[in-house]
Amino acid sequence: MKLRLATRGSPLALWQAQAAGRALAAAYAGLETELVEIKSGGDQDQSSALTRFGRIGIFTVEVDRAVLEGRAEAAVHSLKDMTTTLHEGVSLAGVLGRGPVEDALIARGGERLAELPEGARVATGSQRRRAMLLALRPDLQVVEIRGNVHTRLEKLRAGQCEALLMARAGLARLGLSAAISEVLDTERFLPAVGQGLVGLCSRHGDWDTAAKLAAVRDLEGWHEALAERALLRALRGGCNVPAGAHARVVEGQLLLRARVLSLDGREQVGGQIVGPRDEAEGLGQALAQDLLAQGAGRLIEAARAP
Repeated sequence: MKLRLATRGSPLALWQAQAAGRALAAAYAGLETELVEIKSGGDQDQSSALTRFGRIGIFTVEVDRAVLEGRAEAAVHSLKDMTTTLHEGVSLAGVLGRGPVEDALIARGGERLAELPEGARVATGSQRRRAMLLALRPDLQVVEIRGNVHTRLEKLRAGQCEALLMARAGLARLGLSAAISEVLDTERFLPAVGQGLVGLCSRHGDWDTAAKLAAVRDLEGWHEALAERALLRALRGGCNVPAGAHARVVEGQLLLRARVLSLDGREQVGGQIVGPRDEAEGLGQALAQDLLAQGAGRLIEAARAP
């Protein structure tokens, strides 16, 4: 019995797909997994800013297409790259156990955020990280960067910037935690929706594959994903808007915090909600309505303006 897993070909994506394969093999004796590497639109265009691509899911659409066309049974994604409304014909069936959710600062000189000199260039491709950085350090210069984890680290070493902002989970999974100058706590830097989670998708109607993926589902991570994604969907946001959210399940209760900012970090609205984890999606929708009442929709639309 073999299950083909579609994945991007970056080192981090392959790590995630291999982790999914190990989880499936542990749950199903005799099950073999095969990785099907796909080159996404985001991988092929390494020069354009991520905002240019809008909400189409540039890192996921080609991988999902492999599932829809029968070249693979399942797709493995970084959940934070997935659009809140999935591509037609594809369902989210499971998530692996959540890794670190925080963002990390990697400075060429090893400085912490407060120690970076005025005017230092900090590179990120994320509107959320840009806004949260400027909210704390408006004196810094934010520059655009593209490429996988290793490519970005090479650009830092080559002097294209003084520091990088990246997901801690990606660095940890690739054995690169030693490069981190500072882990940015979630009180200051709320993570992206789904950050630290690996999503497992199947084709509509393929109940056998969906059941296998659901069998390796991490239940706490699943409810956290449902709450965060429901919030972003209700905000009509995408995976690259200046909004952060973090859900945590503790003893059956789910606490969800969220924040939406202007791109320059000068304006922000935020809030939190708590309730039973089984009501995760409803909690996400309710918090979104609170943020919209505070003006979140205006901030998101302004961030999308050319």
